[in-house]
Amino acid sequence: MNAAGPGSPAGLREANRRRVLDAVLAAGEPTQSGIAAATGLAPATVSNIVRHLVGAGSLTATTTVRGGRRVRAVRLVAPAGYLAGVDFGHRHVRVGLARAADTFSRSASGRPGEPAPPADLLAERDARLPEGHGADDGLRAAEELLDGALAEAGVGRGALLGVGIGLPAPVDARSGSVGEPGILPGWVGVDAAARAAANLGVPVAVDNDAMLGTLAEQAWGALRGVRDAVYLKLSDGVGAGLVLDGRPYRGRSGTAGELGHVVVAEDAGGPTGGPGGTVCRCGNRGCLETWASTTTVVGLLEPLLGSPLSIAEVVARARGGHAPSRRVLADTGGHVGRALGGLCSLLTPARVVVGGELAQAGSLLIDPLHAALDRWALPGAAEGVEVVAAQLGARAHVLGAVALAGEHVLASRG
Repeated sequence: MNAAGPGSPAGLREANRRRVLDAVLAAGEPTQSGIAAATGLAPATVSNIVRHLVGAGSLTATTTVRGGRRVRAVRLVAPAGYLAGVDFGHRHVRVGLARAADTFSRSASGRPGEPAPPADLLAERDARLPEGHGADDGLRAAEELLDGALAEAGVGRGALLGVGIGLPAPVDARSGSVGEPGILPGWVGVDAAARAAANLGVPVAVDNDAMLGTLAEQAWGALRGVRDAVYLKLSDGVGAGLVLDGRPYRGRSGTAGELGHVVVAEDAGGPTGGPGGTVCRCGNRGCLETWASTTTVVGLLEPLLGSPLSIAEVVARARGGHAPSRRVLADTGGHVGRALGGLCSLLTPARVVVGGELAQAGSLLIDPLHAALDRWALPGAAEGVEVVAAQLGARAHVLGAVALAGEHVLASRG
């Protein structure tokens, strides 16, 4: 076993260090006793870890008075430099650039549960990509956009501390590569982090785009202060980011949350009518993604409204009273709610946040989603679950990529 592998003393120390850093990042300026309460670690363990991280220059600890008592308050030491985020879609790439100090201080503004302003992106660029693009073409386009963003902000490559990349596919944390050939075929087997790091000369971290939306909404949006939650990305693909006890949950291999590949119905009739039995790009039949993606929505309406058709146009038609558009959006919400029913029965989240391109439908999609969730989840699990739209819109995933870059830089310090 690797000396720092899971379950080893070194692996346990690393996990505890990460828990302390995550607690400080989430709270802004907690006390050491607050860190112990948030992490479940013994006060003596927290004290030792804080002492080590202060010595490494990752944290500062000062004595202050709170509630009439003298306590030790802890803060992150934000590095001087910049972070970049890259959000890949099936047909687009978006790049954002932010000051590291803005990212590391993101949780210090506002109280848990209150909206905080998103990171101040110094520059943001995007470009279209062909469907089925390969990793080399995608990374090349991202590097060109990044160079443009750096030039716009007047920042040299040497000031870049790290880059976060989001991919619309499961990313195996053990290998760093995309392992599902049907979902993003041009990236299968590619260690995107290693390849991008070699090109850019800075540390790079890669994660699933739904998890990046989760990180962004935790930092600046609808998941601030929520301990147990689900973030949904409803776009070309369908994915979920899970938050358990205040921490993003990636699972054993880092691929947790693939809600889009939960089978809703294999039969030709489906749960509420429609294109049931469709073979999914993952190889299964009747996956949620075949019922609730943007491709399915526009595909059902283009025969009526003409091609090409955008989700924004569908939503505008629905709000104008177009019955077929309203029906398709409502059915889509119903399919998602049915799949969520099982997930909520297992995890009992307090809030479900709907993001991605379909989130712009608002109540036209969310109300039927919530109704289906109430129908298909255990009564106790569904009771009190909030279903709300994401607050960060189309910027959520590039902001989450910036946050991921910050986490990666933070993990490498101390």
